[in-house]
Amino acid sequence: MSLVVQSVVVPKKYSILDAEKKVMKLGYNHLYRGKKINEYKAGMSRQNYYGFRQRPPSQFDKNSFRTKKINDIFLVVGKLKSNIR
Repeated sequence: MSLVVQSVVVPKKYSILDAEKKVMKLGYNHLYRGKKINEYKAGMSRQNYYGFRQRPPSQFDKNSFRTKKINDIFLVVGKLKSNIR
């Protein structure tokens, strides 16, 4: 099963500019459709993180999502649906 990155999640202990630099250093985009980040609201499981979307969740098999940790940054990965390239 080949996994593709759906989002890069960075803790808010970094400034937004530092978070963007970390995402770009890993080789991922810091912009998605012109939007910088998803800021999670209070009560959500990722309220202390910035989310940098790479692909829309609708392109993935919904039960295939996994989280991979690189230092203190998380990659949300999943398997693309068979009709998506």
